[in-house]
Amino acid sequence: MWRKEIDGSIVDENGKVIYFSTERFVNDICLGNCCFICGAKPDEKPFNDEHVLPEWVLRKYNLFARRITLSNGVQYRYDRFTVPCCADCNSLMGRVIEDPISEVVKGGAAAISDFNEKHGLLKFYVWMGLIFLKAHLKDREFRWHLDAREGQEKIADLHTWEELHHLHCVVRCFYTQCTVEQKAAGSFLGISVRQDCSPEEFDFAELSSAQTMVVRFGDAAMFAVFNDSGAAMTKFWEKLERITGAVSEIQLREILIELAFLNLHVKNRASFHSEINLDTESYRILAKRPLAAEFNEFDYAVRGSLLHHSIEHVLSKIRVPNRTQDEISDAIKTGRFSFLFDNDGRFIEKTVVAAEG
Repeated sequence: MWRKEIDGSIVDENGKVIYFSTERFVNDICLGNCCFICGAKPDEKPFNDEHVLPEWVLRKYNLFARRITLSNGVQYRYDRFTVPCCADCNSLMGRVIEDPISEVVKGGAAAISDFNEKHGLLKFYVWMGLIFLKAHLKDREFRWHLDAREGQEKIADLHTWEELHHLHCVVRCFYTQCTVEQKAAGSFLGISVRQDCSPEEFDFAELSSAQTMVVRFGDAAMFAVFNDSGAAMTKFWEKLERITGAVSEIQLREILIELAFLNLHVKNRASFHSEINLDTESYRILAKRPLAAEFNEFDYAVRGSLLHHSIEHVLSKIRVPNRTQDEISDAIKTGRFSFLFDNDGRFIEKTVVAAEG
């Protein structure tokens, strides 16, 4: 029988945590060392390491010895980019999340699109949400300052853990068997990708403050915004309709920034809550959102800063007629520069040539 704990958490007769209160989520999962799925302590069950990016991804794209760039600029090996997880939950995630996703990804963009049409977006959304959550939990290990004399703050100290509580509830749905209302999920977008500037087939990037993420597998990419109840996509749709072909790697980053930029400017945000009935032992994650999304006045300097940072590694390869590299960089920082559309609003097929919109 389900019961409510003093802190507001819900557990069953065997002690399984059905719902983590915000307080317990922060203390046990974010600040503690418990399994991020079931909440078990390391001395209660066998633990092993869970890769932030699943092992099958590292294997498929030969990433084990490659490095991810952290938000403080430090590069860290993917094979060491792990978080503690109990062996039972690790196995469960592999069976019900990773195995199905990896099989679909083998078929490329067409297979991913077909899977989402037949089964809905929740499976891929949860998979991406798990990566986003694990990446933030891993930040507890890294100092923000490379020189310890400048301070001992961790990257994780910049996070507001309470803001990840809703995502934690959603990504545990495979464990709790709860129902996730469509409005309780965020924006999700799948898009075809063409190889242009780089031989790389894999890309992963996330913007913590905007809870926005992209992952690319060869000719397919997926975006997710985890806390907007779809608001960013409602606004981005008018641009999406003008994208008439597969996008390049750099256009992929612009879409990521655009979704994050829109999410940061949502004025009337949705609220999320868990509806739990102790008598029927049922659990639903719901959202209450306005009839139409509204946005604060757009600060394009924010968009410019985000975009410039996101593509800084390829800036030297960008060519625009009659513009120097410094002029291109300055134009991007204004926030009105686009790799997606030319001055007439038409989709750009050659991405090394961009224009101000």
